[in-house]
Amino acid sequence: MSEVIERPKAQAVAAKASAPQAASMMEVIANAASNPNCDIEKMQALLAMQDKLIEREARAEFSAAMATACGEIPQVERNGTVSLNGKGGYKFTKWEDMDRVIRPILATHHLRLSFNTRSAEGSNAKVIIGTISHANGQSQSAEIELPLDAGQGRNPLQGFGSTISYGKRYCAEMLLNIVRCDEDTDGRYKSGPPAEGITAEQKDEIIELLKQSGKDTLQFLAWVGVKTLDEMTPDQFVRGKSGLLKAVKGAPRP
Repeated sequence: MSEVIERPKAQAVAAKASAPQAASMMEVIANAASNPNCDIEKMQALLAMQDKLIEREARAEFSAAMATACGEIPQVERNGTVSLNGKGGYKFTKWEDMDRVIRPILATHHLRLSFNTRSAEGSNAKVIIGTISHANGQSQSAEIELPLDAGQGRNPLQGFGSTISYGKRYCAEMLLNIVRCDEDTDGRYKSGPPAEGITAEQKDEIIELLKQSGKDTLQFLAWVGVKTLDEMTPDQFVRGKSGLLKAVKGAPRP
């Protein structure tokens, strides 16, 4: 039994508004083409105008679908946990949990989320690219550069897989404005002593990257979402480091 999916109201309104414009333009082109004295250059200009109109209509339909889908996506819980050697730990959102929430919503609005990767220039970091495409051919992309997640006990292949998973979550969040949530405002769970944030070595690494990039520390902290470097979680460290690495590469050389 087939299921009919009703088009979102915003998309229906956009389609109704643009239909008369498209029909009117087609009539103008058809009338011009039937005229034996029609100027070829004028005909080409009319065709180019029609292409722009079609592109604008498709973009409006894509924007309406994105707006509706983003409004329907709920906050995604942090169901994964990482232990910090008996010193507590932190919670994170698994990619499979995020995908389970967003996939059916995107499908309802004729949207598809896909990913690709490339190697970063001058380092062993990876760039993960997320793209949301609509059935009408329109799309929007976001990307993030991440160092390989060389965690304890991971071989290079496992580190690459972990990096891809990180990148998928961050790209999806950027494209769809997804918010992670749990019972604790700082995202940590309590298991024994309170969990520490980033390590001293990671803090020094951020400080050095701030110096190299010339970025304002307070602006960086606001962007990451913390008041001090000591409050950063491992997830925020990965995101912050990625942003600073890109800033360092783009900074003018002395």
